[in-house]
Amino acid sequence: MKTNPKWAESLEPQIAKAREELRIREPRAIAQFSGAFYREHPSGGGELSLRFFGRVYMITWPQLAVQDPEGRNCSNPAQASLLQYLVLADDTPLAHQWVSLRELPNGAFYERAFQGYSGNVVSRTFKSDVQALREAVRKLGGEPLSVGDASFRFWALPKIPLALVYWSGGEEFPASAQVLFDASAGHYHHLEMLAHLGSLLCDRLIEIHRGSEEEQSR
Repeated sequence: MKTNPKWAESLEPQIAKAREELRIREPRAIAQFSGAFYREHPSGGGELSLRFFGRVYMITWPQLAVQDPEGRNCSNPAQASLLQYLVLADDTPLAHQWVSLRELPNGAFYERAFQGYSGNVVSRTFKSDVQALREAVRKLGGEPLSVGDASFRFWALPKIPLALVYWSGGEEFPASAQVLFDASAGHYHHLEMLAHLGSLLCDRLIEIHRGSEEEQSR
């Protein structure tokens, strides 16, 4: 799913507000609650490092500029994903209970649309090719779970695991997939951004799969 430019632009006030809220807090406490790592520079200031889908992003302190692993400034959705997470993270333990978006606070209204641009896109892309899905999952760093015909856990952020559950289907039922969240997810992000993380997971899996198909066709 391509990011809606208007939605990305609308995140700018939220990003600015997140920076204001973070600057009045102690960076070491932010790191403790979120699972980030803070390093202070001898010359002043410092930086927070935060794993985002397995890759380390840097957040300068106190500027709070968000940079990807290659040192490039991040898009608004990526900035909002990381900065709002740092604001909301309260060190609540994982519930170790997978729930749908519908089961999170105020999630029922968004569930149908979310399923349309997350799990449904995955099932249409991979159809019943579980092996191809496993290969894409391996490249993205997913960990196997024991739900459905195939299921995997991914760490979107240090305190936000996501699960992708896949049913291969058959003659009577088509293949299907669903993204699930730990029941504690509402302590770490807004519903809108949790849905964005779920769609981002699906988009990355599909991108990896299509890249593999292109390599095989050469």
